[in-house]
Amino acid sequence: MLLVAGVLSLAVGLLYVSAEEPGVTFATGNGLDLKIDSKATYNGVDVPSGTWSLKNLKPKKDKFWNFNDIKPGDQGENTISIHVNKDAWMCLEFLNLKEKENGENEPEGLVDTSTAAEGELADGMEFFAWHDDGDNIFEVGEKPIFGTTTQSAVQVLNNKVYAIADYKSGTPIPKNTTKYFGVQWCAGNMTVNVATATISCDGNTIGNEAQTDSMTVDVQLVAASAKDEKKFKCKDIYVPPPGEQCEVGSVTIIVNNSGSVTNTSSSSSNTGGNSAGSGGTIITGTSTSQTSTTNVVNTTNISIGSFLQNLFKKK
Repeated sequence: MLLVAGVLSLAVGLLYVSAEEPGVTFATGNGLDLKIDSKATYNGVDVPSGTWSLKNLKPKKDKFWNFNDIKPGDQGENTISIHVNKDAWMCLEFLNLKEKENGENEPEGLVDTSTAAEGELADGMEFFAWHDDGDNIFEVGEKPIFGTTTQSAVQVLNNKVYAIADYKSGTPIPKNTTKYFGVQWCAGNMTVNVATATISCDGNTIGNEAQTDSMTVDVQLVAASAKDEKKFKCKDIYVPPPGEQCEVGSVTIIVNNSGSVTNTSSSSSNTGGNSAGSGGTIITGTSTSQTSTTNVVNTTNISIGSFLQNLFKKK
């Protein structure tokens, strides 16, 4: 009997519409605003932790998928909706894919020949995404985004960028409308028949080498104003290679600035003494003058959190 206990966690890595200030979803100088809602299922059962109504998302706290006991043949689906108040392009990006071994039990140790730090769960899982109409079901005529062939999560989620709507793929997402896309995952081999819109999951292809293992990946959505970026293409987004990517988190910056300045000045003068000379003249002695100023600067510490990381740039 084949049993695999693994952890699947796909978190919101960073979600933004511009690199103007720290945050998740927010309005930019041109007034573009982005909000997301989500509906998740696991083996056909609703998942409250992956389901929420329209809102701004928080990195590392909101997770589209977060399961801690994945078994062969398990599968799930998540339908994500996008809301923008202005015509916008949209890209889906996956960053920081990580696998962990998390130790080995006896069944795993008999077949796992990898290094101690190398997990295999992502190698045994497959993902498929498509443009959905909002009913959470892949149907005939709905366009795939990725994953129609047999490819592991490592191949389709490892530093990849996909177009939800860009200049190359078609028209922007219209303002004040809802755009949906669905993502299906399988612990095993997923078969997608586009012609009949059928999806199957075979758990026999994932073995004991994945026991105790885990995988995580950050999901990032990038929106750009169609008015300002008329020919925006998702392929132009630069994805930093592994080792150069920043993880989303909090940071405290200490800023030393002049809170107050105290000036102290003093002066003194010495005429040196005067005397009367012959004929009514006055003889002036040697005079001296001295001035000193003391400045005291008081510093104030300001703590700033929510550091915006993984900024994108064009190639």
